[in-house]
Amino acid sequence: MKERFKEILNDEQINEIIPFLKQLNSEERKALVPLIKKQNKDAKKLKMTKKSYSTTGSAYQHAIIDIASFVCMEQKEFKQNYGSFSGKIEYIDEILEWECPEWFSDYINSSIYAESTWFGYSDILKWTENNYLKPTPQLWGYQLTHSPSDLKKYVEALHTHFWYFCEFPSKSLPYYKEWFPLIQKLIKEKKIDRKSFLRECLLSSNRNFNKIVTSWFMNAFTALKPSPEELIELQDELLVGLGSVQSKAVNTILAHLRKIILHEKFKISVFLQFLPGLLGSQVKTVVKASLLLVESYLQEKEINVESLSLVLCTAFVNKEESIQIRVAKIIQNNIPISDLSKNIISGYSDQMLTITQLELEEYVRKEKGVLDNMVVKNWKLISEETKIRDLKDFEDFMHFLSEAIEQTDTYFYDLALVGFIQFSDNVKSDSVKLLIPVFQKACKIISKWEVSPFSVIVCNLTIRYGLILLEKFPAELKIIEKEYEKVLKEDIDRAKYGSYHQKLVAVKDITFENFAMKAYQGITTMVFDKIKSGNKDPLLSTITHEPCWIDPVILVKRLEKYQNKNVEPYDLDFQLALQRCALDDVEEALELAETKLNGEYKEILFFFFNKNRYPKGERRHPSWWLTASLMRSPKSTKDFDHVVEYKDISPEFLTGDYSWRIIESKKDAYYPVELVIDIPFYRFGYGENPLFLEYLISEQALYSEFYVFAWSFPNHLSFILAKIIKGCLFHSGMRKVFEKELILQMSRLFAQIKRPLDNMGYLFLGIILLDQDKSVRNIASEIWIEHVSLGQIDNTKLGEIMGSYEKFEFTPLRYFVDEIHNRMINISDNHNFALEKLIAYLLLQIESPITNLNKLLEIYHEILILNQSQMDIQVKEKLKVLKKHSSLKKICNVLIGINGLFFIEK
Repeated sequence: MKERFKEILNDEQINEIIPFLKQLNSEERKALVPLIKKQNKDAKKLKMTKKSYSTTGSAYQHAIIDIASFVCMEQKEFKQNYGSFSGKIEYIDEILEWECPEWFSDYINSSIYAESTWFGYSDILKWTENNYLKPTPQLWGYQLTHSPSDLKKYVEALHTHFWYFCEFPSKSLPYYKEWFPLIQKLIKEKKIDRKSFLRECLLSSNRNFNKIVTSWFMNAFTALKPSPEELIELQDELLVGLGSVQSKAVNTILAHLRKIILHEKFKISVFLQFLPGLLGSQVKTVVKASLLLVESYLQEKEINVESLSLVLCTAFVNKEESIQIRVAKIIQNNIPISDLSKNIISGYSDQMLTITQLELEEYVRKEKGVLDNMVVKNWKLISEETKIRDLKDFEDFMHFLSEAIEQTDTYFYDLALVGFIQFSDNVKSDSVKLLIPVFQKACKIISKWEVSPFSVIVCNLTIRYGLILLEKFPAELKIIEKEYEKVLKEDIDRAKYGSYHQKLVAVKDITFENFAMKAYQGITTMVFDKIKSGNKDPLLSTITHEPCWIDPVILVKRLEKYQNKNVEPYDLDFQLALQRCALDDVEEALELAETKLNGEYKEILFFFFNKNRYPKGERRHPSWWLTASLMRSPKSTKDFDHVVEYKDISPEFLTGDYSWRIIESKKDAYYPVELVIDIPFYRFGYGENPLFLEYLISEQALYSEFYVFAWSFPNHLSFILAKIIKGCLFHSGMRKVFEKELILQMSRLFAQIKRPLDNMGYLFLGIILLDQDKSVRNIASEIWIEHVSLGQIDNTKLGEIMGSYEKFEFTPLRYFVDEIHNRMINISDNHNFALEKLIAYLLLQIESPITNLNKLLEIYHEILILNQSQMDIQVKEKLKVLKKHSSLKKICNVLIGINGLFFIEK
């Protein structure tokens, strides 16, 4: 049997395949399936010809395989592409006449989800007539869409299946240009009922079609030019269509409703039920068309005051000034002032712009005065709420370590190092087995091809820690030995691939693509030495408070232990501790240092905590002193210019002041506007006392986890921010997935660190306030709100920075406008005054109209009225220049004219 099939296939005997299959019983056909699958796989392999590629199988061989598959396989196995079938349709007809598969009907009916099919409308008719197929209405509609010529050819098509076509068309319908002229012709010939087709067009608005199919039906409806009488007859369908999610459908229906809005039979009460949804729409054209209908109706007729008030006020959700003022005018012209109207309209006052409230002051009850100022606790980096708890015992450590080995940031890495030191020799036999699942998990994670650098280090250290305990507890931990041998062999074998770097070598020998990891490798190597020796001296750099801070009092106590043992701390460990030390409240730490420390330890902390303005005493460790200076005040690093070892470090890396500028390209360029930030190149010097910072600034690559290094530099984020701006935020175009994630994570981290802004901080905050990602903008606005509450932000500077790149339309201004409306306005009086200054200084940088500038000016108008402020004279002069442009003339004149209006004594 199998040999005969191969013979038919190899000799391309296509006329023999069906007679051959007829001879087989059901069991034999089933047994043939594996061979058919194998031959199909071989036939589809590609081979290269002189000019192109082709499959190894011929057209006849593909046909033989398809026919055999159709006969022998179940539907689940017959994964035939609906778009092609190598056998001719006549072969299928011959097979069906002989034996129709049970699954045939389901298979054909499921074809409605395919882009195209190897069978057509006429085939469906034929198979249905022969009882091979029980077609669904969806199948008729789909197939007829692709066969407009069959509409006139078959009686069933015109009388029945055409209406299935209206209800279940293929999404390809708009590409068949002949359909609508054909329908028009048949309507004219009275072969298609005009009113029924018009009704189907309207019903399409809520049939979940894609927008181009919905648009096709809406355009067809309009092209047929329904009369007012027809529209009245169809008004139920018209009104229901107002609930469509497709704006094209809603706008089309609103346009037709204008023709019958004043008709005596128009169902105004039903229309009013849909009006709140229409006026609350995010689509401006829908809102304006709906208001036009209301205005048209009210010119000649009346609506119940309560109903009209409730409906109109829903439009105040839209923050566009022109729309709100238009609604206010409708209210003034049509709703009398009464307790009822006041109660209803006042309930929406929070959604009104200030200019709208002033317009409707007779309708809006004034129940409250100025906004309460927002109360926010002062930043206190060191508090009980943020304190990190200590590991209680070995069980607690194992539970923590199980989580730490798969994390990507330094938080878990730092605390894991503490646990390894704490429990290097403090483990009992009855609890050591808790290590086994953690060890196995570490082996599983580190055996992956791509693993986060900090995860690699913690996994590596976990495995080495486990091997040390294995020597002490061979019976209890015997199982981990085989696990280690297996993963070690895999690691060694993979090293044969040039791109793979072994992960189970000593930590100091692991090759990471990111150079900055070498600093952490140095600290980890020191920790491993402590594990082996049982040394319990604490790490200086372990964080004490979330997210990344060290209590200065704890730092003094840790240094005291080293001083008392006359042991010098590891250089990079001390630097990292200085980088993470919280400097907002150091009085207690200063007092403790005065009594507990002496020599260089004491002098460096006195300088670091700002008691001594200049360094004093012997400076044997220049890396410590320069790091202390850098964290305390970057400007003071000039005191160390004489240190030869650091002479090649550019001042920008120390001060954090990186120059930047905007470059305009051609309008059709991939990035029409780019922000260029100058970061000097730095090559690691391998000096005797390298700065921790040097490892970071030698990092050339930018990758999704780059932000994690910020946890090591909370007092000096400038380089990290500059690097991310240069690599991800230099344009407003499409971003890679890793860039989006990096921006989001850095924004979250920036919000958590809670430090006053430096130059790069202002630039970063300004850019993310305009970011295309709403989540990023929301984080940015929260940062701004918190900084304003604490008086920790210069809005003049922020506005100038934002304006300096927005005047080139660096990013769409609408993002900032939306953020102000949604999250930044009316937080408190202080925030409104801060927002006024921010917008004013942004506007001063604008030299010519940019997209959505009128929207920002409307907000500025709103803020001035809220704050009862006099406009800055410089802004007024700027508006006199901008109003020369027609698009800004109206709002500029309004702003220039408001001085002296609405203002009362504060």
